[in-house]
Amino acid sequence: MDERSFGKRFVGKVAIVTGASSHPGIGTAAARRLALEGASVVINARNEDRLRVAEQRLVDEGLNVIACVGSAADAQVSALLVEVAVATFGRIDLLVNTVGGVPFVGSALDLTEHNLMATLSLNTWPALSLIQTAMAGGLAEGGGAVVNISSGSPNKTTPSMAAYAAAKSALNALTRTLANDLGSRGVRVNAVSPGLTKTEATRDMWGSDDGVAAGRNILLGRLTEASDVAAAVAFLLSDEAASITGVLLDVDGGNQVDTSSWSPFAPGAIGSPGGAPDASGSRAS
Repeated sequence: MDERSFGKRFVGKVAIVTGASSHPGIGTAAARRLALEGASVVINARNEDRLRVAEQRLVDEGLNVIACVGSAADAQVSALLVEVAVATFGRIDLLVNTVGGVPFVGSALDLTEHNLMATLSLNTWPALSLIQTAMAGGLAEGGGAVVNISSGSPNKTTPSMAAYAAAKSALNALTRTLANDLGSRGVRVNAVSPGLTKTEATRDMWGSDDGVAAGRNILLGRLTEASDVAAAVAFLLSDEAASITGVLLDVDGGNQVDTSSWSPFAPGAIGSPGGAPDASGSRAS
């Protein structure tokens, strides 16, 4: 992607991006893309050391970014993020919710209520909490826009990802319902659904060969980069998408239309992904 082709669609806009400490990572890439196009950005993650490194990397590029540490699942942190955005930059216009993950990997027959509820909560509540708080803090005043990071998992039936697919299906339903709820107030709500993406969280799946083996299973022949997802996020947040709301946009190299329905979490697919990150690389970071 030639960064010289980027526009300045977000000059004067203020964004909050959660889960923005990984390198490479979807949250970090989204924050960088928005800032490159002129936005002032509050980035958030739980791990202070990692977040400060991400902040410094972006600041060293001359980008207008400030870090705010804490778990996005904490309502007090959601309030702090909005307070920092308004106090530092004067307003809040854009939200990017990337926090998510896979606390449980396994058959639905082995799911406990705790594991199911934890997965549902991790993949829905941080986004909803921030949207609620941002609406109270002025998101609608300038015609705000929200993008939630979902996943292609609801398009599949991979047995080991039952809880995660259910959780992202819930996020998709929230996204569409919030689009209806907030549309009359001028706020657009959309989601991006990545497939397997080259991020720090998924490095075990692509790091040994830079994703060549895994990419052979993708319709377009390569793994999705975090910057690909960031480009879709930026489009949906921009005025170019002014008439788009309630949309779930797949960014997965065509995997959702491939009749093979390949999944990186199917038995023997690639490597041994364990159970921590999701396929898109979004996680509570």
